[in-house]
Amino acid sequence: MAQPVLARFPMEGNLSGQHKSPHRGASVEFAEYRNYVPGDDTRRLDWRVFARSDRFFLKEFEAETNLRCYLVLDTSASMGFGAASGRKLDVARQLIASLAYLVVHQGDAAGLVCAGEKTHVDVPARRNPAHLQIILETLEKIEPRGATGLIGALHDLAEKIR
Repeated sequence: MAQPVLARFPMEGNLSGQHKSPHRGASVEFAEYRNYVPGDDTRRLDWRVFARSDRFFLKEFEAETNLRCYLVLDTSASMGFGAASGRKLDVARQLIASLAYLVVHQGDAAGLVCAGEKTHVDVPARRNPAHLQIILETLEKIEPRGATGLIGALHDLAEKIR
């Protein structure tokens, strides 16, 4: 029986907004106070601090973001190298399947890009646990062949996620 794969340090939060951003925004996690500047949203003024200090301060909160994780697999012929115990592709499949499982079960979106000379498979990032099955089925079907197509696949992915 397979052991479940668990993250050593699970992300905080629930299904969305698990990742802290360096940007300030609206959420429930207090970050700091800052001086009021004319034009700021007066709804964020902390009246208790004003009562103590006779100065206006705004509450700043951590903005929360959702992660879209694209896992990229090289499907070139070199990934067929390896002993009977396992080819490079088999190890990469297992690693990508494990990472996709962790990402999806932490409430984030996982996608897959398989990049080879003749192969370019793109599974869009989704957070639905049923989507994990699509990623696993795609990983099973991929076979190594041809030259690497990583550079082109990464350029395409960068254009897509902009």
